[in-house]
Amino acid sequence: MGRFEIKEARRAQLIEATIASIAKRGFAETTLAHVADGAKLSRGIVNFYFRSKEELLVETLRYMAQQYESFWKTAVAKAGPAPADKLDAMIEADFHPTAVSRKHVTVWYAFWGEARWRPEYLRLCTELSDTYFAQTRELCQAIIAAGGYTDVDADAVARGLNAMIDGLWLDILINPKSVDRAEAKRTCRVFLARFFPSEFSAITGERTAA
Repeated sequence: MGRFEIKEARRAQLIEATIASIAKRGFAETTLAHVADGAKLSRGIVNFYFRSKEELLVETLRYMAQQYESFWKTAVAKAGPAPADKLDAMIEADFHPTAVSRKHVTVWYAFWGEARWRPEYLRLCTELSDTYFAQTRELCQAIIAAGGYTDVDADAVARGLNAMIDGLWLDILINPKSVDRAEAKRTCRVFLARFFPSEFSAITGERTAA
């Protein structure tokens, strides 16, 4: 492993330790010492990579946003050619344990809660939200065009789906023992079936065969 790879690996190691610390202690209680200890690195090395706790937090949010965006974009790319296949892949990605572990949802909500007062958090969260919405709207528009749904508003469906996913993520945070991922995905599909009955089945919650 070269010097650059080692540097990037240590940065990622420190960021993952930050995620774990925020999930365990919250923003205020997390310190650079906690991060170093969690990463099993010397405390001085944190300051070598990050000049302050705030810089580390910003980079943690950026890292999470990039990881999440890459995850659902990969799912879309691997899905079948039909736009409904790709939209369904986004739902699958949003409730995959990799994307929506309770640890990560806890940290997402911590950042979202601070975004109002921290411009860089707000910018990163807004960019991610806009990118996700643009993808869901584009796929809804494609389904409308292919299915001849002249009375369906793509913007409204996309915003409704996005809001539903946010709410289900909140359920995972607040009451994880009662949340079933399969049921959460089914809920999203039932919602979509109200607008796209030929592509989604409201009865089974499964994708209708093409």
